[in-house]
Amino acid sequence: MKKILGLILSLLCCGFIFAEGNTPRVEVTMPFHKGVNLSDYLEPCYVGNIGSTFYGKQDFVDIKSIGVDIVRLPIHFEEWSSGKPDYVIPEWLWQKIDEAVDLCTELKLYLIIDFHNDCDGNSKTRPDIEKVLVKIWPQIASRYKDSSEYILYEIYNEPHMKSGNLDSDISKWNKIQGNVLKLIRTIDTKHTVIVGSENWNNVEALLKLPDYKDDNIIYNFHDYTPFCFTHQGASWTELKDVKGIPFPYVKEKMPPLPKNANDGAKWFYNNYEHDSREDVLCKPLDEAVKFANKRKVALMCNEFGVSQQYADKTERINWYNLKCQWMDERNIIRVSWDYKDKFGIFNSDKLDVQFPQDVNVKLIETMGYKIPPNTKPRNWLTTSYKDGAYEIYRNSPVHGILIDAWCNSKNGKPYFNLISENGDKYISIPGAKAYENLKFNFINTVDMTSLVNKGLCLEFEVKTVQKDFRLDVYFMNPDDEVNNPNAIPWRARVRFTDNDGLNDGQWHKVRIPLKNFVDYGAWSETNNKWHNAKGLFKWNKIKKVVFDFVEKDLTEECCFRNIVIK
Repeated sequence: MKKILGLILSLLCCGFIFAEGNTPRVEVTMPFHKGVNLSDYLEPCYVGNIGSTFYGKQDFVDIKSIGVDIVRLPIHFEEWSSGKPDYVIPEWLWQKIDEAVDLCTELKLYLIIDFHNDCDGNSKTRPDIEKVLVKIWPQIASRYKDSSEYILYEIYNEPHMKSGNLDSDISKWNKIQGNVLKLIRTIDTKHTVIVGSENWNNVEALLKLPDYKDDNIIYNFHDYTPFCFTHQGASWTELKDVKGIPFPYVKEKMPPLPKNANDGAKWFYNNYEHDSREDVLCKPLDEAVKFANKRKVALMCNEFGVSQQYADKTERINWYNLKCQWMDERNIIRVSWDYKDKFGIFNSDKLDVQFPQDVNVKLIETMGYKIPPNTKPRNWLTTSYKDGAYEIYRNSPVHGILIDAWCNSKNGKPYFNLISENGDKYISIPGAKAYENLKFNFINTVDMTSLVNKGLCLEFEVKTVQKDFRLDVYFMNPDDEVNNPNAIPWRARVRFTDNDGLNDGQWHKVRIPLKNFVDYGAWSETNNKWHNAKGLFKWNKIKKVVFDFVEKDLTEECCFRNIVIK
């Protein structure tokens, strides 16, 4: 009997070893393995505002602290450029990329400079995309050719020409990518370049990539399979009305197909049982690994994930568990989409989530990351205090504050720029319409009662040549009227006019005691109504500091720097 049991155990062990041996592994290894996308940094140009989610040094330190070794920075180079014919990249954008490059180099965190693009489900890659790429990539390569080994280039994200002939599109893109790669190599032979396939960086199209004869490239694909689960309810897809999809497939748990479902949604729904099978999900990975080994290149999946809006939380984590396990077994570098937002690693899809207390611990453990070393909430009053002042903005917003602007965007420029001057960086507002503004949003509401009682002042520097200059500076209570209709965002303000002499083109330091700010009312977005002051403004619940240009259009540049309470 013991011999029989021993034989069975031996066969089981052999079978396990055989199964492991049958899982192909990428032979070329890189010094990084797993990371995240910073999708809300320089990617959302269609919002018209760059900087609403600011990443400073502490953010990169936080990201690295959980075990991330590579981050991907999607950048809409084309949209932010000067356009035809030269597609010149503006200096403000270079400065933002430089900041990320310098921080990642300092922290020894690898960074992908990704030429991103509009990936809405209805979008289409322009047929003359090569003309854009050959103008912009020499600019990128020239600027970063001497940067550290921690910098990588990605030629183009998810090309999808959709001419109606996929084979023709694949062939065309393969040639374009090869031409751009050769162009980069005439300038920079040092840095690793990531190449991807047509049809949205599809795995099947990856297998049709040519041999680019370059020993310093990485083949890349994206994996959101099964799409019916990962993108259920996503507003930019055909599945916007399909919700409640389980993973894995369980017939009894499947929701009914919506009556208004389009053809695309019907196809994903009807094929979901097949598409969610493990063998179907793993086969493309195996084929990609074998193909990469044949070409002797590393393999990366630099986008994968599940939207947290409608997927079951436990099933979402199970999906990540399987995907990460499968890619790790095959030595595929994985970079999840994304850090914050709908596909993020936090418990909410809001951009004002806090690290570490809002991190989805179960999710990051599943993905092979470490629990944040400090789970205590950070307090702006503690973290911002430096050199005798509570900093709001000094060269950059401090950790715990999101800088935002609701201002007129001119000629494709962002609402505000960060401009370097004598080693410092000030905020430049190129123009604004009446009542548009610059905001500093505290991630947590702040109790400033003690600062008022101590007689502290709001201090800042301002410069402009605007005639008829008007500026309201106010502190604002929470405006969470969506969740709490009674949360009227009361304000306490101070107003400046031409009589204050701030518009002579010189820097002026302004200092206002907090006790001088006067309660003057609130605007309700919910009711579209102005509320006159009722003495309800509270210093113990400050959510924003706002610089508002009031009833006059701002036609000249207005600049701010060194905003502190001291």
